[in-house]
Amino acid sequence: MSVAKRLPARYLAALVDALQAQGVDGARLLRMAGIDEAAFRHPEARLVPAQIDALIAAARQLSGRSDLGLEGGLLIKMTSHDLLGWGMVGCRDFDQVLRLASRHYHLMNELFTLRYRRAPERGEALYSPVVAMPLQMLHFMLEALAAAQHNQMRSLLGDALPPYDIVLGMSRPAHHARYAVLAPARVRFDEQALPGVRVLMGAALLDHALPLASQAVVQQVSEKLERLSRRPTPESGGWADYVTMLLTEAQGELLTLDDIGRQLNVSARTVDRNLKKEGRQFRDIAQRVLMARARELLDQPGITVAQVAERLGFSDAANFSRAFRRSNGVSPAQWQRCGGQAPQAPE
Repeated sequence: MSVAKRLPARYLAALVDALQAQGVDGARLLRMAGIDEAAFRHPEARLVPAQIDALIAAARQLSGRSDLGLEGGLLIKMTSHDLLGWGMVGCRDFDQVLRLASRHYHLMNELFTLRYRRAPERGEALYSPVVAMPLQMLHFMLEALAAAQHNQMRSLLGDALPPYDIVLGMSRPAHHARYAVLAPARVRFDEQALPGVRVLMGAALLDHALPLASQAVVQQVSEKLERLSRRPTPESGGWADYVTMLLTEAQGELLTLDDIGRQLNVSARTVDRNLKKEGRQFRDIAQRVLMARARELLDQPGITVAQVAERLGFSDAANFSRAFRRSNGVSPAQWQRCGGQAPQAPE
Protein backbone atom coordinates (compact mmCIF):
# COMPACT_ATOMS: atom_id res chain seq x y z
CA MET A 1 0.00 0.00 0.00
CA SER A 2 1.42 3.39 -0.99
CA VAL A 3 2.02 6.05 1.65
CA ALA A 4 0.51 9.52 1.20
CA LYS A 5 2.97 12.26 0.29
CA ARG A 6 3.32 14.93 2.95
CA LEU A 7 4.67 18.42 3.61
CA PRO A 8 6.40 19.52 6.84
CA ALA A 9 3.89 21.54 8.86
CA ARG A 10 6.56 24.10 9.79
CA TYR A 11 6.25 25.69 6.33
CA LEU A 12 2.58 26.46 6.97
CA ALA A 13 3.01 27.26 10.67
CA ALA A 14 4.84 30.46 9.73
CA LEU A 15 1.81 31.58 7.69
CA VAL A 16 -0.64 30.72 10.47
CA ASP A 17 1.46 32.73 12.92
CA ALA A 18 1.64 35.69 10.53
CA LEU A 19 -2.13 35.68 10.05
CA GLN A 20 -2.63 35.52 13.81
CA ALA A 21 -0.40 38.57 14.20
CA GLN A 22 -2.71 40.31 11.70
CA GLY A 23 -5.82 39.52 13.77
CA VAL A 24 -6.88 36.10 12.48
CA ASP A 25 -7.68 33.57 15.21
CA GLY A 26 -5.05 30.88 14.57
CA ALA A 27 -6.62 28.32 16.88
CA ARG A 28 -9.98 28.72 15.15
CA LEU A 29 -8.30 28.45 11.76
CA LEU A 30 -6.80 25.08 12.69
CA ARG A 31 -10.09 23.85 14.15
CA MET A 32 -11.88 24.77 10.92
CA ALA A 33 -9.26 22.77 9.02
CA GLY A 34 -9.72 19.79 11.33
CA ILE A 35 -6.08 19.92 12.45
CA ASP A 36 -5.04 19.30 16.04
CA GLU A 37 -2.98 22.31 17.16
CA ALA A 38 -0.61 20.34 19.41
CA ALA A 39 0.17 17.90 16.61
CA PHE A 40 0.53 20.78 14.12
CA ARG A 41 3.13 22.48 16.33
CA HIS A 42 5.27 19.35 16.76
CA PRO A 43 8.70 19.91 15.13
CA GLU A 44 8.33 16.77 13.01
CA ALA A 45 4.66 17.28 12.07
CA ARG A 46 3.73 16.64 8.46
CA LEU A 47 0.47 17.29 6.63
CA VAL A 48 -1.18 15.27 3.87
CA PRO A 49 -2.71 17.14 0.89
CA ALA A 50 -6.26 17.00 2.28
CA GLN A 51 -5.12 18.74 5.46
CA ILE A 52 -3.19 21.36 3.51
CA ASP A 53 -6.19 22.09 1.29
CA ALA A 54 -8.47 22.41 4.32
CA LEU A 55 -6.00 24.76 6.02
CA ILE A 56 -5.74 26.95 2.91
CA ALA A 57 -9.54 27.11 2.60
CA ALA A 58 -9.93 28.08 6.25
CA ALA A 59 -7.17 30.69 6.01
CA ARG A 60 -8.75 32.27 2.94
CA GLN A 61 -12.17 32.33 4.58
CA LEU A 62 -10.97 33.94 7.80
CA SER A 63 -8.52 36.40 6.21
CA GLY A 64 -10.46 37.24 3.04
CA ARG A 65 -7.16 37.09 1.13
CA SER A 66 -6.31 35.33 -2.13
CA ASP A 67 -2.54 35.95 -1.97
CA LEU A 68 -1.71 33.52 0.85
CA GLY A 69 0.61 31.38 -1.28
CA LEU A 70 2.77 34.39 -2.09
CA GLU A 71 2.61 35.55 1.53
CA GLY A 72 3.51 32.11 2.87
CA GLY A 73 6.43 31.70 0.49
CA LEU A 74 7.93 35.02 1.55
CA LEU A 75 8.01 33.74 5.13
CA ILE A 76 10.20 30.75 4.27
CA LYS A 77 13.89 31.18 5.02
CA MET A 78 16.97 29.01 4.64
CA THR A 79 16.69 27.92 8.25
CA SER A 80 13.10 26.79 7.59
CA HIS A 81 14.60 23.73 5.90
CA ASP A 82 16.17 22.34 9.08
CA LEU A 83 19.52 20.59 8.51
CA LEU A 84 19.35 20.99 4.73
CA GLY A 85 18.98 24.74 5.16
CA TRP A 86 22.25 24.99 7.08
CA GLY A 87 24.00 23.14 4.30
CA MET A 88 22.54 25.55 1.73
CA VAL A 89 23.78 28.55 3.70
CA GLY A 90 27.31 27.11 3.57
CA CYS A 91 27.34 26.69 -0.23
CA ARG A 92 29.92 28.60 -2.28
CA ASP A 93 27.34 29.96 -4.77
CA PHE A 94 23.68 29.56 -5.73
CA ASP A 95 24.56 26.92 -8.30
CA GLN A 96 25.74 24.70 -5.45
CA VAL A 97 22.64 25.63 -3.40
CA LEU A 98 20.38 24.33 -6.15
CA ARG A 99 22.43 21.18 -6.68
CA LEU A 100 22.25 20.37 -2.97
CA ALA A 101 18.55 21.23 -2.69
CA SER A 102 17.53 19.20 -5.75
CA ARG A 103 19.42 16.14 -4.45
CA HIS A 104 17.55 16.18 -1.13
CA TYR A 105 14.34 17.96 -2.07
CA HIS A 106 12.16 15.11 -0.77
CA LEU A 107 13.21 16.15 2.75
CA MET A 108 11.68 19.58 2.14
CA ASN A 109 8.60 18.76 0.08
CA GLU A 110 7.25 15.36 -0.97
CA LEU A 111 4.46 16.92 -3.07
CA PHE A 112 6.83 18.35 -5.71
CA THR A 113 10.12 17.48 -7.35
CA LEU A 114 12.93 19.95 -8.00
CA ARG A 115 15.06 19.43 -11.09
CA TYR A 116 18.02 21.66 -11.77
CA ARG A 117 19.79 21.92 -15.11
CA ARG A 118 22.85 24.05 -15.77
CA ALA A 119 24.38 25.29 -19.01
CA PRO A 120 27.44 27.58 -19.23
CA GLU A 121 25.41 30.77 -19.57
CA ARG A 122 22.31 29.98 -17.56
CA GLY A 123 20.49 27.50 -15.34
CA GLU A 124 16.90 26.35 -14.86
CA ALA A 125 15.14 25.15 -11.72
CA LEU A 126 11.87 23.34 -12.36
CA TYR A 127 9.36 22.55 -9.59
CA SER A 128 6.76 19.96 -10.67
CA PRO A 129 3.86 18.44 -8.68
CA VAL A 130 3.96 14.67 -8.17
CA VAL A 131 0.51 14.24 -6.59
CA ALA A 132 -2.95 15.32 -7.65
CA MET A 133 -4.32 18.24 -5.65
CA PRO A 134 -7.29 20.63 -5.83
CA LEU A 135 -6.78 23.72 -7.97
CA GLN A 136 -6.85 26.09 -4.99
CA MET A 137 -4.08 24.13 -3.28
CA LEU A 138 -2.06 23.77 -6.48
CA HIS A 139 -2.05 27.52 -7.10
CA PHE A 140 -1.18 28.18 -3.45
CA MET A 141 1.77 25.80 -3.67
CA LEU A 142 3.05 27.23 -6.97
CA GLU A 143 2.96 30.77 -5.63
CA ALA A 144 4.62 29.71 -2.38
CA LEU A 145 7.44 27.91 -4.22
CA ALA A 146 8.14 30.90 -6.46
CA ALA A 147 8.16 33.33 -3.54
CA ALA A 148 10.24 31.04 -1.32
CA GLN A 149 13.01 30.61 -3.88
CA HIS A 150 13.13 34.37 -4.46
CA ASN A 151 13.22 35.06 -0.73
CA GLN A 152 16.15 32.70 -0.27
CA MET A 153 18.03 34.13 -3.24
CA ARG A 154 17.50 37.62 -1.85
CA SER A 155 18.69 36.60 1.61
CA LEU A 156 21.91 35.13 0.20
CA LEU A 157 22.74 37.63 -2.55
CA GLY A 158 21.17 40.82 -1.17
CA ASP A 159 21.57 43.78 -3.51
CA ALA A 160 23.78 41.67 -5.78
CA LEU A 161 20.70 39.74 -6.97
CA PRO A 162 20.40 40.47 -10.72
CA PRO A 163 17.23 40.25 -12.83
CA TYR A 164 15.99 36.73 -13.57
CA ASP A 165 12.75 35.06 -14.72
CA ILE A 166 10.00 33.13 -12.95
CA VAL A 167 7.27 31.39 -14.97
CA LEU A 168 4.29 29.97 -13.09
CA GLY A 169 2.19 27.38 -14.92
CA MET A 170 -1.19 28.84 -13.89
CA SER A 171 -3.59 31.62 -14.79
CA ARG A 172 -2.77 35.13 -13.63
CA PRO A 173 -4.23 35.68 -10.13
CA ALA A 174 -6.29 38.68 -9.11
CA HIS A 175 -3.48 39.84 -6.84
CA HIS A 176 -0.81 39.73 -9.58
CA ALA A 177 0.22 43.33 -8.82
CA ARG A 178 1.65 42.09 -5.50
CA TYR A 179 4.37 40.26 -7.41
CA ALA A 180 6.22 43.57 -7.66
CA VAL A 181 7.63 42.55 -4.28
CA LEU A 182 9.73 39.92 -6.08
CA ALA A 183 11.72 42.52 -8.04
CA PRO A 184 14.15 42.27 -9.77
CA ALA A 185 12.50 38.97 -10.78
CA ARG A 186 10.43 39.14 -13.97
CA VAL A 187 7.30 37.11 -13.17
CA ARG A 188 5.06 35.63 -15.87
CA PHE A 189 1.93 33.47 -15.64
CA ASP A 190 1.34 30.89 -18.38
CA GLU A 191 -1.94 28.99 -18.11
CA GLN A 192 -1.04 26.97 -21.22
CA ALA A 193 2.05 25.49 -19.56
CA LEU A 194 2.06 22.38 -17.42
CA PRO A 195 1.51 23.14 -13.71
CA GLY A 196 4.84 24.00 -12.13
CA VAL A 197 7.33 26.77 -11.54
CA ARG A 198 10.30 27.47 -13.84
CA VAL A 199 13.06 29.72 -12.58
CA LEU A 200 15.55 30.89 -15.22
CA MET A 201 18.81 32.36 -13.93
CA GLY A 202 21.92 33.69 -15.63
CA ALA A 203 25.49 32.67 -14.88
CA ALA A 204 26.19 35.91 -12.99
CA LEU A 205 23.49 35.03 -10.47
CA LEU A 206 24.36 31.34 -10.18
CA ASP A 207 28.12 31.85 -9.82
CA HIS A 208 28.10 34.84 -7.45
CA ALA A 209 30.17 33.99 -4.36
CA LEU A 210 28.08 33.66 -1.20
CA PRO A 211 29.16 35.37 2.04
CA LEU A 212 28.93 32.42 4.47
CA ALA A 213 30.49 29.76 2.26
CA SER A 214 31.99 26.80 4.10
CA GLN A 215 32.66 23.62 2.15
CA ALA A 216 33.34 21.81 5.43
CA VAL A 217 29.77 22.55 6.54
CA VAL A 218 28.36 21.49 3.17
CA GLN A 219 30.31 18.22 3.32
CA GLN A 220 29.19 17.43 6.87
CA VAL A 221 25.55 18.20 6.11
CA SER A 222 25.66 16.24 2.84
CA GLU A 223 27.03 13.15 4.57
CA LYS A 224 24.36 13.26 7.25
CA LEU A 225 21.59 13.81 4.69
CA GLU A 226 22.84 10.87 2.63
CA ARG A 227 22.68 8.65 5.73
CA LEU A 228 19.17 9.82 6.53
CA SER A 229 18.11 9.23 2.92
CA ARG A 230 19.22 5.60 2.96
CA ARG A 231 15.86 4.32 4.06
CA PRO A 232 15.30 0.56 4.28
CA THR A 233 12.50 -1.25 2.49
CA PRO A 234 10.78 -4.47 3.50
CA GLU A 235 12.65 -6.19 0.67
CA SER A 236 16.10 -4.78 1.38
CA GLY A 237 16.18 -5.23 5.17
CA GLY A 238 18.50 -3.15 7.29
CA TRP A 239 15.71 -1.83 9.50
CA ALA A 240 17.61 -2.37 12.75
CA ASP A 241 20.67 -0.57 11.38
CA TYR A 242 18.55 2.32 10.16
CA VAL A 243 16.67 2.68 13.44
CA THR A 244 19.96 2.50 15.35
CA MET A 245 21.35 5.27 13.16
CA LEU A 246 18.33 7.53 13.77
CA LEU A 247 18.42 6.97 17.51
CA THR A 248 22.15 7.64 17.58
CA GLU A 249 21.78 10.83 15.50
CA ALA A 250 19.14 12.03 17.97
CA GLN A 251 21.92 12.37 20.59
CA GLY A 252 19.88 10.90 23.43
CA GLU A 253 16.49 12.36 22.48
CA LEU A 254 13.86 9.77 23.37
CA LEU A 255 12.45 8.97 19.94
CA THR A 256 9.41 6.70 19.74
CA LEU A 257 8.27 4.19 17.14
CA ASP A 258 5.89 6.88 15.89
CA ASP A 259 8.82 9.29 15.43
CA ILE A 260 10.72 6.66 13.43
CA GLY A 261 7.64 5.94 11.35
CA ARG A 262 7.22 9.62 10.48
CA GLN A 263 10.83 9.77 9.34
CA LEU A 264 10.20 6.82 7.01
CA ASN A 265 6.68 7.88 5.99
CA VAL A 266 5.27 4.59 7.28
CA SER A 267 3.29 3.59 10.35
CA ALA A 268 4.89 2.68 13.67
CA ARG A 269 3.38 -0.78 13.23
CA THR A 270 5.26 -1.22 9.94
CA VAL A 271 8.57 -0.34 11.60
CA ASP A 272 7.88 -2.75 14.47
CA ARG A 273 6.88 -5.57 12.12
CA ASN A 274 10.02 -5.24 10.01
CA LEU A 275 12.27 -5.09 13.06
CA LYS A 276 10.71 -8.31 14.31
CA LYS A 277 11.40 -9.93 10.93
CA GLU A 278 15.08 -9.24 11.64
CA GLY A 279 14.74 -10.69 15.14
CA ARG A 280 15.02 -7.29 16.82
CA GLN A 281 12.88 -5.29 19.21
CA PHE A 282 12.66 -1.50 19.12
CA ARG A 283 12.81 -1.31 22.92
CA ASP A 284 16.07 -3.26 23.02
CA ILE A 285 17.67 -1.13 20.28
CA ALA A 286 16.58 2.10 21.98
CA GLN A 287 17.93 0.89 25.32
CA ARG A 288 21.28 -0.07 23.82
CA VAL A 289 21.68 3.30 22.10
CA LEU A 290 20.56 5.16 25.22
CA MET A 291 23.09 3.37 27.41
CA ALA A 292 25.87 4.00 24.89
CA ARG A 293 25.02 7.69 25.06
CA ALA A 294 24.94 7.49 28.86
CA ARG A 295 28.47 6.04 28.95
CA GLU A 296 29.72 8.79 26.64
CA LEU A 297 28.25 11.47 28.90
CA LEU A 298 29.54 9.89 32.10
CA ASP A 299 33.05 9.93 30.62
CA GLN A 300 32.92 13.72 30.25
CA PRO A 301 34.95 15.57 32.93
CA GLY A 302 32.97 17.23 35.70
CA ILE A 303 29.54 15.90 34.76
CA THR A 304 27.34 14.48 37.52
CA VAL A 305 25.07 11.44 37.48
CA ALA A 306 22.07 13.70 38.06
CA GLN A 307 23.01 15.86 35.05
CA VAL A 308 23.32 12.80 32.82
CA ALA A 309 19.96 11.48 34.03
CA GLU A 310 18.27 14.81 33.27
CA ARG A 311 19.88 15.10 29.83
CA LEU A 312 18.68 11.63 28.89
CA GLY A 313 15.12 12.28 30.00
CA PHE A 314 14.95 10.17 33.18
CA SER A 315 12.57 11.36 35.89
CA ASP A 316 15.31 11.20 38.52
CA ALA A 317 18.86 10.00 39.10
CA ALA A 318 17.71 6.87 40.95
CA ASN A 319 15.73 5.57 37.96
CA PHE A 320 18.69 6.27 35.69
CA SER A 321 21.08 4.48 38.06
CA ARG A 322 18.90 1.37 38.16
CA ALA A 323 18.62 1.27 34.36
CA PHE A 324 22.36 1.82 33.94
CA ARG A 325 23.24 -0.95 36.40
CA ARG A 326 20.91 -3.43 34.64
CA SER A 327 22.58 -2.67 31.32
CA ASN A 328 26.22 -2.29 32.37
CA GLY A 329 26.58 -4.33 35.57
CA VAL A 330 27.77 -1.34 37.61
CA SER A 331 26.25 1.90 38.83
CA PRO A 332 26.95 5.20 37.01
CA ALA A 333 29.06 6.36 39.97
CA GLN A 334 31.15 3.17 39.84
CA TRP A 335 31.59 3.63 36.09
CA GLN A 336 32.93 7.14 36.64
CA ARG A 337 35.24 6.08 39.47
CA CYS A 338 36.73 3.36 37.27
CA GLY A 339 37.26 5.76 34.40
CA GLY A 340 34.93 3.79 32.15
CA GLN A 341 36.80 0.53 32.77
CA ALA A 342 33.92 -1.33 34.39
CA PRO A 343 34.02 -5.08 34.83
CA GLN A 344 32.35 -6.97 32.03
CA ALA A 345 28.68 -7.59 32.61
CA PRO A 346 27.73 -11.24 33.15
CA GLU A 347 26.60 -13.18 30.13
